[in-house]
Amino acid sequence: MHKAVLKKIGICLSGFILITWMAFLPAPLWGAEPTELTDSEMADVYAHGFSTFTRDDVTGIMRADFHGMDLRTWTEVSSLKMGHYNNGTTTGWDNDWTNVSLGSSGADLFAKGLYVEMKFTNPNDPATRQLEYLRIGTNDLTGTISANFNSFSGTVDNGVTNMSRANLGAASISTTNGGFYLSLERNPTTGGYKFNWTNATITP
Repeated sequence: MHKAVLKKIGICLSGFILITWMAFLPAPLWGAEPTELTDSEMADVYAHGFSTFTRDDVTGIMRADFHGMDLRTWTEVSSLKMGHYNNGTTTGWDNDWTNVSLGSSGADLFAKGLYVEMKFTNPNDPATRQLEYLRIGTNDLTGTISANFNSFSGTVDNGVTNMSRANLGAASISTTNGGFYLSLERNPTTGGYKFNWTNATITP
């Protein structure tokens, strides 16, 4: 991946996280004033962690998990395209979907929780450190994504079968409480933009 592409992804990711935070913050915080709680009020407070951040300097993995965040959608998109470049075999799109439906009128696409994960090579050496991949996903996705998959890159079986720019035609990808993530990977052989399910079915 080119540095320019990774920079754009970083900008988009920052915007995505900002918008997500704004969506779940209580409305107008700017008019609020701090109020000290009494001891009895403090005793009645039960806290639950909303997010966790981890960093492993050995593996080079940094991750942010946003807990307690339920996301539901039924969205229709006429065209979704990601990753146009020469992959060594052809010049084209990693993913070229048309007539896309995320969820349906009868059943939303439903994600419980959200995470952002990055992995770096040589994490402790600023001179040679590089972003290996960026992933945005959930550990619990239920629902169906339907489209004309003119080009599909990714996996539906936790990496057992990897597809690269495969023409699936008109199809639906469905999962129940399965893991899912969108990734941008630097690997020259298996890299690019990929949609990954841990346990999903493709029909027809």
